[in-house]
Amino acid sequence: MKAKREVTIPSLTIRLWWPSLPENWRSWLPTRGNVIFTLVIAGLLVLAQSVGALPLGRPLAAPSATSTGTIAYQGRLADSAGAPLTGTYNMIFRLYNAGIGGAPLWTEQWTGTNGVKVRDGLFNVMLGSLTAIPQAVITGHDQLFLGITVGTDDEMAPRVQLGSVPFAVQALTVPDESVTTAKIADGAVTQAKLGADVSLTPPDGSITTAKIADGAVAPSKLDRPYVDRSGDVMTGSLGMNRNNVNQVGNLFGTGTNAAQVHMPAGAFEGDLFINWHSGRGLYFGGGQGTELFAVDTNGNLRARGAKSAVVDTASFGERMLYAIEAPDARFSDEGMARLWGGVVRIELDPIFLETIEGEYLVHVTPYGDASLYVAEVGQDYFVVRARAEDPDVAFAWRLSATRKGYAGVRLGEVGVDHEAAK
Repeated sequence: MKAKREVTIPSLTIRLWWPSLPENWRSWLPTRGNVIFTLVIAGLLVLAQSVGALPLGRPLAAPSATSTGTIAYQGRLADSAGAPLTGTYNMIFRLYNAGIGGAPLWTEQWTGTNGVKVRDGLFNVMLGSLTAIPQAVITGHDQLFLGITVGTDDEMAPRVQLGSVPFAVQALTVPDESVTTAKIADGAVTQAKLGADVSLTPPDGSITTAKIADGAVAPSKLDRPYVDRSGDVMTGSLGMNRNNVNQVGNLFGTGTNAAQVHMPAGAFEGDLFINWHSGRGLYFGGGQGTELFAVDTNGNLRARGAKSAVVDTASFGERMLYAIEAPDARFSDEGMARLWGGVVRIELDPIFLETIEGEYLVHVTPYGDASLYVAEVGQDYFVVRARAEDPDVAFAWRLSATRKGYAGVRLGEVGVDHEAAK
């Protein structure tokens, strides 16, 4: 066996043990040069791994970003003669919604240490990895164009229209107002989906008239009596008490134009009856068909109780003053006057005269020791005189006459039209 030998390489010394073998075995062993070359390559690989070198041909990684918010773009860069370029270049990328003109929707600068690595004219960038692309830029536009500026040159023309890849990002979100009631299945939104802190019952006082659209509340939703007048005049009848509503004939017209009177159970005390056919008109009863108050189709009013006017007094509160009743329909007028030379002529109000018909009655009451009498009655005046030598006293007068159109009506029967009773 031969002794060990030394092989010296600059800054590297390797001691080799070389066996002494027969000549026929020596051909199977590597030469000294092959051993040295293999050791050098192995050392370089170990050194490259320790300093973090990248495999040949692998591009420098762009700043990290989620793939869902970025757009991959590959381009080719050449000089004015068409020769591909190699090197690191400052580039600015912009997104537009038009191929020409307009303001950029988004801008990203790959400059300085983030310059774009170009090899043999080819480069790859992940748009949005340095400056995030707003979601609205993608979802809010039907088409997008990419503008590229290299170094200090002007922006390249024409701009590059992007395909469907960036718009796939829209699938990650729901655009505003895109979910309509038509897209939600009936019963799909349950209380369990809303959560315990969401109530389907509006709080008291939250629904005001300003929040209700005209016609939004159907008549059937009202809880008090009302009239839905949308068609013809009333031609039917309606019987009603606090628990029942009975319709007879046609009420407020017929068909789809017919109006209706609505009254929920318990909303009205007593009986209500409306009948325009029989001439009764409007009737309020006290139960068992007893009429208490009625207005017929001619506007005649009758009441079983007293008719009164409510007056507010300063010292005694509200008090009722009752109407004077008579067996026939009469109007009256009254006034004050004084004799002059034992006589005076009273002119009647021309407006009042147009409300009465037939003869009128005059009553005089002297305010002194005198005997007065009605000496003459004209169509629009009357004359009052005193006995001879009686003083010229003041007096009050009162006149009454039949209401115009009601001549011959006296103590009319209940339920009978006064026209038929003449």
